[in-house]
Amino acid sequence: MEHEVTLYSGGMRLSGILRLPEGASAGKKVPAVVCCQGFSLVKEVWLPKSAEALNREGYATLNVDYRFFGASEGEPRCRLVPSMQVEDVRAALTFLETVPEVDPMRLGLFGISLGASVAAGAAGKDPRVRALVAVAGPGDLGRVWSQFPDFPKFYEKVREARRHYTATGEVRYVAVPKLLSSDPDTCALLVADAPNYPRWRLEITFESLMDLFEFAPEDDLPKTRAACLFVHPGDDTLIAGGEMASMYAKARGTKKLVKLPGVKHHEIYGEGKGFGPLMAETLAFFASHL
Repeated sequence: MEHEVTLYSGGMRLSGILRLPEGASAGKKVPAVVCCQGFSLVKEVWLPKSAEALNREGYATLNVDYRFFGASEGEPRCRLVPSMQVEDVRAALTFLETVPEVDPMRLGLFGISLGASVAAGAAGKDPRVRALVAVAGPGDLGRVWSQFPDFPKFYEKVREARRHYTATGEVRYVAVPKLLSSDPDTCALLVADAPNYPRWRLEITFESLMDLFEFAPEDDLPKTRAACLFVHPGDDTLIAGGEMASMYAKARGTKKLVKLPGVKHHEIYGEGKGFGPLMAETLAFFASHL
C-alpha cells in the first residue's frame, strides 16, 4: 500500500511516499514514522528498506524529499539547510495527522546519518514525537567539521561563498564524495548507486555548508518529550561514536544508547550487515514506545 503524496512546508510543495501496512484502516489506526534521510539523499535512496521493515511490523511510514531536493520544490537545487529540513519533518508529522489510517497520538521519527541529526532537531522542537531513533548522526556539526585539517581556511572559503550567493544569487556546488572523503567505503557506495536514481545529485551548494556548521540539534534534545534510542556503528569512520554519546547525554527521560560492534557507516543500510541488528533494535524500541 504505497502512495505518492504531496504536502507543503515553508510555502513549498514537498513530494513524499506514504506506505501503509496491511490491515490499516480508519477503523484500525496504526502508529506512523517519518523516515529522515541523510546528506544529499532523496526519498528513494537507501531508507525505503527501513520503511518497508517498519511496514511489515504494522507501522505507517512517510519518506519525504526535503525542499531543494528530489521531486520537491525549491531553488537553488541541492541547497542543504538543516533547520529547514527540521521544519519539513515537522510538516510531515502534520501531514500524518491528516491520514485517516494513522493514529496521530503515536508518531515517531527514524533517521540515519544527517537524517538522525534532523530527526533529533525535530524531536527537540515538536512535542508530538513520542519516539525517536537516531542512527550514526552528529549532535553538533560545527564540532564535527572543526576537527578536519585546515578547517579555518575552509571555513573562510564557505563564508566567501555565502557572501557571493547573498550579493548575486549565484551558487557554486561541491561534490558530496569530496566532503565525505574520510569514509571511502560510503563514498564508493554513493557513487555506485547515484546513477540508479535520476533525481539524486551528488552535490550541494557550497554556501549551504555555513548552515551545516551552525546546526547543533543536540542542544534541543533536553526539551524533547520523546523516548530516544541512539545507535552508532562500532567501526564508523564518518561519524565518531562520541556524537551519539553526546546526544544521549543531552536527552532527558527514557533513553537508550546502543553500539553495533564491527559495523561500518554504510553497512547500516539495506544490504549491509548492520541492517538486521539496527532494525531489530529499532522495532523493539518502537514496540515499547509507540
